[in-house]
Amino acid sequence: MMPPMHGPRLGISAGLFFLALCGSPIVTPSLAAQESCQSAQCHATLVQGSAVHEAAGSCDNCHAATATPHPQQGQKTFKLLDAQPALCTGCHDAVAAKPEVHEALADGCTTCHSPHASNTAHLLSKPQKELCADCHSEPGAVAFPHGPVEAGDCTACHTPHSSDIKPLLARKGDALCVDCHSDISDLLAAKKVKHPALDDGCTSCHQPHGGAHPKLLAEEGPALCFQCHDDVATKVQKSPVVHAALASAKGCAACHSPHAADEKGLLLQPQKETCLGCHEKIVTPAMTVVHGPIRDGSCTDCHEPHGGTLPKLLVDSFPATAYVPYTDTAYALCFKCHERDLLKYPDTSFATGFRDGERNLHFLHVNNAQKGRSCVLCHSLHGGTNDVLIADSVAFGSWKLPLKFVKTDSGGSCAPGCHRPAVYDRKSPGKKP
Repeated sequence: MMPPMHGPRLGISAGLFFLALCGSPIVTPSLAAQESCQSAQCHATLVQGSAVHEAAGSCDNCHAATATPHPQQGQKTFKLLDAQPALCTGCHDAVAAKPEVHEALADGCTTCHSPHASNTAHLLSKPQKELCADCHSEPGAVAFPHGPVEAGDCTACHTPHSSDIKPLLARKGDALCVDCHSDISDLLAAKKVKHPALDDGCTSCHQPHGGAHPKLLAEEGPALCFQCHDDVATKVQKSPVVHAALASAKGCAACHSPHAADEKGLLLQPQKETCLGCHEKIVTPAMTVVHGPIRDGSCTDCHEPHGGTLPKLLVDSFPATAYVPYTDTAYALCFKCHERDLLKYPDTSFATGFRDGERNLHFLHVNNAQKGRSCVLCHSLHGGTNDVLIADSVAFGSWKLPLKFVKTDSGGSCAPGCHRPAVYDRKSPGKKP
């Protein structure tokens, strides 16, 4: 009568010849296979470890005798029931079920796993970090490793056997990253404008394993942004005047959110507030009248945000000194908004309110071949307390020149340090102070 068969993978008799003591074959048809294999002092330590393969409960789950007795000098008398990985997938049928399969499986499961027992979870032949590094040397020693990499937990992001997503990712694209970085997920859900780079995933900007720069950025500072924003890169690299914010520790992120924002251009705040966050003295709470572009929240009407060829990042020419006679190019910045008629003609009845009758006082002050005066000798460029931004005082060398401007319904008067008190009136010209 045949003895009973052991284990889930049958087809061979459990009544096999095993070795009780190495070199002396004994037939023990009623003894469990693993008891003979381990007690024979040949394989005594084979299933010792904190994690033991469940199939190792019976050796004939995976092994079959090819000859008896066992062992025989110079011959193998046992074989695996099947080649790897087919032997393993008979029980672990889901490991290679998805289209992207770990290349190590082609060399067999024992490339990574101990087949009998191990002191490492999942029967790994060594700790996960060391095991993966045997084949995957990236990133090596880096200044800023990704947390899971540093902790040796590669399977926090990758599946070890097969996946639907290259390269064996546990989840697709951003979904994988926001599993941990939930603050970014919350930001993306709350904001109206998303960084287009996110369409290609977080690795458009970040190294997934580690790198030389903080936040795992692929490049440091503006160099990273310039990889996509080549128009800005060209302007900055070729401009003699560059916005100082680009040289700060935050670089582009001093003004822009790298992920999402409510403002166009991914500005952290509305443009006016973004600029005044650093240039806090340009507009103060005491200013009741502000320059039109600032009132409309657009500093870039007058200033380049990244780099330019003119001082103070101006978008067009404006005199740097106090005395510059009017030309068609000298005050190009102002005439992007203001009509040139206000100072081109010595007499006018409509082009400017700064006239005595029809005598054009803008023409008198600026369109003067000998000593044309710059706008800044009368006007505050950003904001003030007087109508049409007439300044209370202006810098004249080291002197703070007072204007003493007083407005009337049809004109006004001033008593500046540059000339005697004067009055102008559009309806009744020629008045004396």
